[in-house]
Amino acid sequence: MNGMNWDDLRFFTALVECGTATAAAKRLQVNYATVSRRIERLEDALQQRLFERRQEGFIATVEGQLLYQKSCQIRDDIDSLAPHFGVAAQQQKSIVLSMVPALAEYLVLPHLSQLQGQFPDLKLEIELSNRNVSIPKKEADIALRLSLPESGDYLCKKIGMLNYCLCGNAQWLNKLKQAEPVNVISYGPSLSHLPEAEYLLRRFGVAAIRLQTNSLTSQRIAAEHGYGIALLPSCCLVGSNLLQLPLSEPLQREVWMLTSRQSSQMRATRRIIRELESMFGSFPS
Repeated sequence: MNGMNWDDLRFFTALVECGTATAAAKRLQVNYATVSRRIERLEDALQQRLFERRQEGFIATVEGQLLYQKSCQIRDDIDSLAPHFGVAAQQQKSIVLSMVPALAEYLVLPHLSQLQGQFPDLKLEIELSNRNVSIPKKEADIALRLSLPESGDYLCKKIGMLNYCLCGNAQWLNKLKQAEPVNVISYGPSLSHLPEAEYLLRRFGVAAIRLQTNSLTSQRIAAEHGYGIALLPSCCLVGSNLLQLPLSEPLQREVWMLTSRQSSQMRATRRIIRELESMFGSFPS
């Protein structure tokens, strides 16, 4: 233990969470060799084998898993000091927001200039992802999601609601109103579990689905160019020429904001949290 470099724990936790040295190196902004060298030095200092080296990546051993749990506690303790002693550092650090592309493109990004105007020193990094990023693993400071993860150590708050409607041009909506066959635009197989995709499949059947894309923006563009009927949140149709048809059975998705207890104590993060709450509270449902 006397020969251990405590900074090596930073490389160790990154490798556990990323799974490969290449991904860990990218997160830490170093090269692959540096990660490998740091891990070897840590194992030598502890006289323990911390990883199983496999073709698919690095798998933590039992000793490695125990060290990871302890290292996370140390990391959280250090992070908790930031609100009290790290004001200057906070101003230089980017706050990472993770969200699905639709929330960024139609709700958050159009209003970021207001946030920047109030807090000119703020630095933001927006990570677009449909997966549930890990708040405990520091993959993001704040995450906006349309459903809650099944488990995890985080703070959560519902900040908004999305209401969906069928939309299309006049030709397709007339066909729909007259119960004639229509082309349907939906999500691809990887997102077929979403309530929107299930609704379209239940109402129109698989044969009616003529275009699949996981991009809500692409769905909107396809509908605007007459490809068929789409099911979109009403807030994403502002400025669009698409006609809307309310659903006989309402479909809503809750917008949840997730963060860690440590992140929520940081001054910059608290600013963004308050602004996001205000931002979503002002949007029409």
